[in-house]
Amino acid sequence: MNNRYVVPQKRLGVQELEVKPLLTTTNGKKLKLSAMVDSGCTHTCIDEELVKKKKIPTKKLERPITCRNSDGTIAGKKDITKFVKMDLNINGHNEQLDAVVTPLQSSDLFLGHDWLTNHNPEIDWKQGIIKFNRCPTSCSFPHTDISFEPRIRRLQSNEDNEEKEPDPTNPEDLPAYMKPFAHLFNKKNFDKLPERTEWDHEINFTENAPTEISSKVYSMTPLEREELDKFLDENLATNRIRPSKSPYAAPCFFVPKKDGSLRLCQDYRKLNDITIKDKTPLPLISEVLDQLKDAKVFNKLDIIWGYNNVRIREGDEWKAAFLTNRGLFEPTVMFFGMSNSPATFSRMMATIFREMIQDGSLANYMDDFIIPAKDDEELEARTIRFLKIAEKHNLSFKRTKCEFNVSSTTVLGTVIGNGKATMEEEKVKAIRDWAVPTTVKQVESFLGFANFYRRFIKNFSTIAQPLNELKSKKGEKWYWNDEQQQAFEQIKQAIASEPVLALPKDKGQFRVEVDASNYGTGAVLSQEQENKWHPVAFMSKTLSEAERNYEIYDKELLAIIKALKLWRHYLLDAKEQFEIWTDHENLKYFREPQKLNARQARWYLMLQEYDFLLRHIPGKTNTKADILSRLIKPDTSNDNRGVEMFKEKMFIRRLEESTPIYDVTLLHNRRFEILADEAVLEKIRKCERRETRVLEEMKKQPEKVWENKGIIYRQGRIYVPDNQEIRDFILHDHHNSPDAGHPGTYRMLESVKRTFWWPTIKTDIRRYVRGCDMCQKNKTIRRPDHIPLNPLPIPDKPWEEISIDMIGPLPKSKEKDAIIVIVDRFSKMIHLVPTTTSLSSMDLAEIYKEEVWRHHGIPKRIISDRGPQFASKFMESLCKALGIERNLSTAYHPQTDGQTERMNQEIETYLRAFINYRQDDWTRWLPMAEFHYNDKTHAATGQTPFFLNYGLHPWKGNITVDTTNPTTTSLIEELENVRKEAKAAMKANNELMRERGNNKHHKEPFAEGDKVWLETTNIHSNRPTRKLDHKRYGPFEILKQIGDRSYKLKLPDTWAIHDVFHTSLLTKVRDPEFDSQKKPTPPPPDIINEEEEYEVEEIRGHRRKGRGIQFLVHWKGYGNEDDSWIPRSSLENAEEALSEYKAKLPNGKL
Repeated sequence: MNNRYVVPQKRLGVQELEVKPLLTTTNGKKLKLSAMVDSGCTHTCIDEELVKKKKIPTKKLERPITCRNSDGTIAGKKDITKFVKMDLNINGHNEQLDAVVTPLQSSDLFLGHDWLTNHNPEIDWKQGIIKFNRCPTSCSFPHTDISFEPRIRRLQSNEDNEEKEPDPTNPEDLPAYMKPFAHLFNKKNFDKLPERTEWDHEINFTENAPTEISSKVYSMTPLEREELDKFLDENLATNRIRPSKSPYAAPCFFVPKKDGSLRLCQDYRKLNDITIKDKTPLPLISEVLDQLKDAKVFNKLDIIWGYNNVRIREGDEWKAAFLTNRGLFEPTVMFFGMSNSPATFSRMMATIFREMIQDGSLANYMDDFIIPAKDDEELEARTIRFLKIAEKHNLSFKRTKCEFNVSSTTVLGTVIGNGKATMEEEKVKAIRDWAVPTTVKQVESFLGFANFYRRFIKNFSTIAQPLNELKSKKGEKWYWNDEQQQAFEQIKQAIASEPVLALPKDKGQFRVEVDASNYGTGAVLSQEQENKWHPVAFMSKTLSEAERNYEIYDKELLAIIKALKLWRHYLLDAKEQFEIWTDHENLKYFREPQKLNARQARWYLMLQEYDFLLRHIPGKTNTKADILSRLIKPDTSNDNRGVEMFKEKMFIRRLEESTPIYDVTLLHNRRFEILADEAVLEKIRKCERRETRVLEEMKKQPEKVWENKGIIYRQGRIYVPDNQEIRDFILHDHHNSPDAGHPGTYRMLESVKRTFWWPTIKTDIRRYVRGCDMCQKNKTIRRPDHIPLNPLPIPDKPWEEISIDMIGPLPKSKEKDAIIVIVDRFSKMIHLVPTTTSLSSMDLAEIYKEEVWRHHGIPKRIISDRGPQFASKFMESLCKALGIERNLSTAYHPQTDGQTERMNQEIETYLRAFINYRQDDWTRWLPMAEFHYNDKTHAATGQTPFFLNYGLHPWKGNITVDTTNPTTTSLIEELENVRKEAKAAMKANNELMRERGNNKHHKEPFAEGDKVWLETTNIHSNRPTRKLDHKRYGPFEILKQIGDRSYKLKLPDTWAIHDVFHTSLLTKVRDPEFDSQKKPTPPPPDIINEEEEYEVEEIRGHRRKGRGIQFLVHWKGYGNEDDSWIPRSSLENAEEALSEYKAKLPNGKL
């Protein structure tokens, strides 16, 4: 039995309340029921006699449910096997729910703990009144609770003990004839190392396989290191792994499971690339099902850790070695992730159980075993025979996944029982659960879906006529009669059965059509049979509250992942490469190497198992999957509201010692950036377009240009061949990412050249920076009159002199509204600290002590435009904070050198590029802004602040370049030399600044038709502060010149300002020259009711206008300058965007 319980018996101490709901069943009957609210009943139940008497349609549970009393004893003579789907109305509150069918005595319906949890109603026990004031007037109950919930807490009558799962190894939990084999269901039995056999896993290499495979040790959090130690210790103890000296090393890392625990993964991609593929096929699904169709009773068993039951062939273990922070280890058993593992495991099972499979006593597919029989006696004999073989080969089973003595079971997506094979309910659940339409638009959507399969449905036009009548009477009063209900049910039944829905066959290509909406995912699995594409299964799943927060590209990928998981048994070993049809546009994000988060990492590993091609299908033509993704619209009004981000116990008391906290997500992101970079290296290896100049250099100067493992290096840097796609990706990664931060030409060139080189690198970077629209909109244009002509004296070493300033006030972000900027005048290193505008000198001293002093000590000189009293008071407070008895004297410079002002501008420019429209997440980006600046070469020093401070560049998870001539100079000597050079460079830069100050600035002339940026000076913005808003809007087209120095621009219709501007407010637009910089064309408007409607991407604000309310709308595919104020009446098709906006407001109210 399983771990779910239904407790329909009356118990002492359980509050009960009688209600009288109105029920509508799936066949359209309306019934008045007596119902009881029972918090001790785990599931909502309906009386079995009532169901039989009223002929209410039932559905079969995926697994039977054991009915138990509150003390855990079994109640009733049989398990619950059926449930009813119904529409329920209680005092005007409508809902859809499922109720299990079981004998009840006192009422027709028990509304159980699951129902109470879902609605959380307000109950007046004295008056017997229920109020639904915590949920909408109409809501759907999660149908998955009955079939898939793994555990439901059992409510105790007298004790408050937490539920304990039954011991899966307890003989009492097994059929009597299986009790002698109880040890096979004990995990300890699995701890034995399997013997060597004829089917040991072989790892055979292709020709020209490399002599070594290297990788890096990934950083791990303390929790991950603890889990790694546990994994290594356990597997070393059982000899499943051993220390290794292999020249091969696969990286390993942890991926979180759904339950929050961690799973160690080895990245065997490089190993798999050079492994000869084993073509041993998996068992044919049709043959497996044929073996079972005539049976009356079944046992189903699942092997625990299937792959680990197979030894790696002696002498091949070193090939699968993996690297950890504790050294190199090699597995002695087969691990997940190795190619050919499925083939080896399938061959092993087929060999061990050959006789039983051949005589029809056993069916096997991978780690699932089904024992069929005509009666209980035969089942017992076959099962004992099977367990004896398993015992001989030390195989263990996972009790929670086993089924014993059942009359039907689900195998490979097909329900086997009663002498026949039928479709699994999950395959057609999306169709059978299709809610009765309540509007003409919903009827149109249903018929639009059904039209794809009309050629398979006899007399489709006649059947659908009552529904088509509703379409033709659009605008008239809505009605839905028995005639429409019958047509609706008949079409649903036709789609969900043959000849429309086909059982899958061994031959024939599969196609997966997927789509994601803001609140659901939909998919159709089809197979080509007899030159026609038949649907095999349908999927429609509602997104959870967390999933609804995903980015659109994650939602689209999630739809693919859900479909692959649901139909894994068909697609994993498909005979032909299958296709996934989806709207590519939303997946473009993943076409470039990304810093994957933990969730995306799990998906990435899963996708490697399948052989498929992605086919682009425009969103508007992906109708079937699109409709399925929108079938069930959940209530989103409470999404992300009332979330307690940090529990009280998570806060450390002020006097307690704090411990380091590691950002697991960040570590996973960085870890997968390495995988992405390796993908770039692979592209470079495969690219044959090498420039003649480079090849000649390699011949003439091998000490300067050399080749290693398919990569050409020039002076230690990776040569990037003449391939625009590869070069474009590298430029995009070094400019647009948050840790790159949109640098200028000089800094970007230095950053790229640390790792890469190609002949036109400088020109390409200059073109890329010049064409970046984000830089053109946000960066401060430096004029000669901004440059100080008398720079301050240069310090002798880092952190001897600092400058301090504040940026603020800013919109509140995590209760902070300002940034303290602390700059070392020598190395140009900065520290950025979020704070408040009300901080005192003592507060500043505390900040300096925590953020700067512990790293760099006390400065000799402070530069600030806040006056000598500020500097003096700050130093006094700092000495006090540090416990220094004697006040240190410090010199104060009343003149600033422009350094901090420019620094503030750079920080603001960086934040403009990444913060949200409300400007309230800037604290999130501050660490990356600091890292970005400290890792970029400064024009004055010729070095990065990191390098001038520490003598090395920070490792960012990027490719390590090949260096063949390591320097013999010590780090200290080299750092001293670099600092001397930096000081000389700063002196030269000061002279250059003086010369530039005398140059005149000439502005480029404009012509009619030119595109220009418009300075935001004197233009009202809807964003909270100008400081973090774009410096320029646009681009706008010049219509004509007005006078000598003014131009008329083509402005958006919504801008109620004069359209003529002086040339000083205009800057010419530089068009992007690289594909990654080019913006997609804005989408065309939808045609709704014969009128154009543009898609709303986001609502950003609201205001009172007269007696009504207007909303500030941001249109999908358009820039901020096209945002416009729209009345509520014009947003009738944007309810979702309105709900999302209201959810962000205090109390969710306008």
